[in-house]
Amino acid sequence: MHRDSTSMPELVGAARTGDAQARERLVCDYLPLVYNVVGRAMDGHADVDDVVQETMFHALEGLDGLREPSRFRSWLIAIAMNQIRHRWRAQQYTTAVGPEQLAEAADPEPDFVDLTILRLGLSGQRREVAEATRWLDESDRELLALWWQEAAGELTRAELAEAMALTPQHAAVRVQRMKAQLEVGRIVVRALAARPLCGELARTVAGWDGRPAPVWRKRIARHTRDCPACSGRGAGLMPAEGLLAGLALLVPLYGAAQFLPGARLAPVASTTPTPTPTTAPAPGSGGSGAAAPAKARAYVVGGALVLAVVLGILAVLLWPDPRPEAKPAPTAVPHATASAASPSPSATPVQQPPRTSPSPSPTPSRTVRPTPAAATPEQRLLRLVNSRRGAAGCAPLRMDPRLTTAALRHARDMVARHYYDHASPEGQHADARMRAAGYPVGAWAENLDRGPADPATIVDDWTDGSIHQQNMLDCGYRDTGVAAVSGPDGTVWVQDFAGSPS
Repeated sequence: MHRDSTSMPELVGAARTGDAQARERLVCDYLPLVYNVVGRAMDGHADVDDVVQETMFHALEGLDGLREPSRFRSWLIAIAMNQIRHRWRAQQYTTAVGPEQLAEAADPEPDFVDLTILRLGLSGQRREVAEATRWLDESDRELLALWWQEAAGELTRAELAEAMALTPQHAAVRVQRMKAQLEVGRIVVRALAARPLCGELARTVAGWDGRPAPVWRKRIARHTRDCPACSGRGAGLMPAEGLLAGLALLVPLYGAAQFLPGARLAPVASTTPTPTPTTAPAPGSGGSGAAAPAKARAYVVGGALVLAVVLGILAVLLWPDPRPEAKPAPTAVPHATASAASPSPSATPVQQPPRTSPSPSPTPSRTVRPTPAAATPEQRLLRLVNSRRGAAGCAPLRMDPRLTTAALRHARDMVARHYYDHASPEGQHADARMRAAGYPVGAWAENLDRGPADPATIVDDWTDGSIHQQNMLDCGYRDTGVAAVSGPDGTVWVQDFAGSPS
């Protein structure tokens, strides 16, 4: 079972101040877990290393957005899941495919299942479970990545539900459904590994290209139910949780030459002979798991994380500015959660003097700038929320006037009728208010607060590691509306979230 450091709040606090040792400790402790979650969710895709690094960068740069340091692990996993979804969406929007991508598709590298079997030396039913994960539907891939770590004792069910943005009850239903599909996959793996292969099954899969797919899972599973020779393939299956309990994490081994400031980490070919597993291979597995695939990346199992990994990630974050002159401090109100890697949105560029001066006196109209209007409380709150979203890998929210109208009407109604709730006295929720304002509602959420007038305090209140924070950091929401209305009990705040209208 996992064990967080008893001094986690102090460690996160030190990391927030830029303590290099504290940041190194956070990376050492949690990089293996993030790597395993991302690697399994993306099935060993070539972008796994990039997503892992981006997750760690966003986490270290966005520590100011973590309200409860004791919840660092669940917060980190939520960032990882957002990064995974962001990468998949980015690929879906790509319309052109270059020659390099086509070559990669024609000669794929081994998936995460291969690496798990090879590096952990899995055999018997443990190996069957790993192979059966290939037969899960794509929609269960992210859930599998988290549930595998739960079964291995690295995550709790509460952390799984939080990372998936599900209630504990819904998470339990999803997990049970995935486990049932996994059991079907285990039977399929056994049926295909049997030697000699059932004649009727051989005819069933005659047109199969060898790649797991839902349609073939259903056909093979139907055969095993109806075939007298294959109907007993599910006999003696041990619970998958018991088989995965206590498994070590896969830890990436990176090359030290990659760790220059700003460089991307890249796996290097292993120069160490692969150790032969002490356990025997599963019957019908097609040979021993001791020989590594030709293009397998280098990985190590368990033990201390290579220090170079830590130095590579921290180099980008802690490397000093090569320019000798110090950067001028912004004169606007500071934003406590602004990323250190991005300029302050309120910083004003210094106007350069003209190279030549044809007239004896400068033209006032060219040098005088009108004083910009002060940001409203609603605008300041949105900037703070978008800063946290950027640290979590999400696109910034766009202020939509229809959602703003819905939020403002609700805030004014709560003040006028002296109540404080997501539902009006008539039972109307935010989705109805959005529709009444003309917004085509799909997915939606709403955050409320009452009392403080300072937007930073409100965002801190919502960074609670629970539903308010999930709403703010949900990458699926793109539009928002914000309202702040003074009342007898303080300022009433409403922020509505919604997906982009179709």
